[in-house]
Amino acid sequence: MSNQSEDTKQNGAVKIISGTTGKPISNSRRRFLSNAGMFSAGLVGSSLLAACGDSDFNRATVQDMDNDPRNAVSDAAVLQFALNLEYLEAEYYLRAVNDGMGLQDDDTGGGNMMPGTVIGPRTTSVDFTGDALIGRYAAEIASDELDHVQFLRMGLQGADSLIGRPSINLRASFDGAATAALRGAGAIDGNTTAQFDPYGSPLAFLIGAFIFEDVGVSAYKGGARFLSNPDFLEAAAGILSVEGYHAGLVRTILTSRAEDGATVSFPTMDQDDNAGNTGRIGLYDVITAISDARDSLDGDDDLDQGIGDRESSVDIYGSNVDATNIVPTDDRGITFSRSPAQIHNIAYLTPNAAQSGGFFPEGTRIPAMPALSTSGGNTP
Repeated sequence: MSNQSEDTKQNGAVKIISGTTGKPISNSRRRFLSNAGMFSAGLVGSSLLAACGDSDFNRATVQDMDNDPRNAVSDAAVLQFALNLEYLEAEYYLRAVNDGMGLQDDDTGGGNMMPGTVIGPRTTSVDFTGDALIGRYAAEIASDELDHVQFLRMGLQGADSLIGRPSINLRASFDGAATAALRGAGAIDGNTTAQFDPYGSPLAFLIGAFIFEDVGVSAYKGGARFLSNPDFLEAAAGILSVEGYHAGLVRTILTSRAEDGATVSFPTMDQDDNAGNTGRIGLYDVITAISDARDSLDGDDDLDQGIGDRESSVDIYGSNVDATNIVPTDDRGITFSRSPAQIHNIAYLTPNAAQSGGFFPEGTRIPAMPALSTSGGNTP
């Protein structure tokens, strides 16, 4: 969805205009980075943002892939990349609806590859008692993500390329993501960290899901161009459409709750280990802060979009019409793509080149092309 000026159209970018501020909802990367100043080992700990020392997967390599992507990346590597993301999403949704139980043993190993450990959120699972419909949505998504894991595992096993589940952290990573977003939005200062338990409430669960779903959609769209087998491409398109449904649902419910005036508070800790909280922050502002945080990680372009606000609008034949921003699109009505390197920037919670961090404290597993596990950026 977009409300575009002529300058925006000519430059091929999209600006979703906030009626409240009169400024683009996205396109705030420089402001965000200047406020944040925190994507470093000091924010989440060296174990979560381990820097790579021998990465050669930089922008030049990405450019080489663009020149002839199907010769540069094998189908097995693309599917292994996708399976890592599905492992992450499956663990998040399954644990939320199944009393803290994630993937079972038969769905985690890979040949001689032992599965990594999973650290769940502080709360074991989500109490959907007061919001049963959200719980039913969550259960459907959990079932879909489990199906995706099993489907991709079956395809990779047939090609002797099955990988095990990597180590996943659903606790410190969400704390780091919340700290990044809140610092960038100016809600906390650079000496304060935040905690975020995505299983603390149904609304918190939806906020956590927002972090995953939009990234998954852009990952499948960006990765599809590397596939050469038409059967794999069709399957990837099918998974992409499912992830699109999931993302649209999450964004719709969040928009509805934001319209109802929902607010969120985050526990905090200052540099002297004094506990506090942020006070109540409007849900629209929280989602915008998350979107800005993702945008600050994945390169110079402003790609990401939040859900807008009460005054968002679109331009239809020169008329300004009130609207939502359920689907983040460009001026062609098409969702944007992210490269594997950009996806890893977000998953590792760093704008730099790294081989592990954030949600994947020991990195992802892509033995068909190990360099694909490295995030983008020119700084090790």
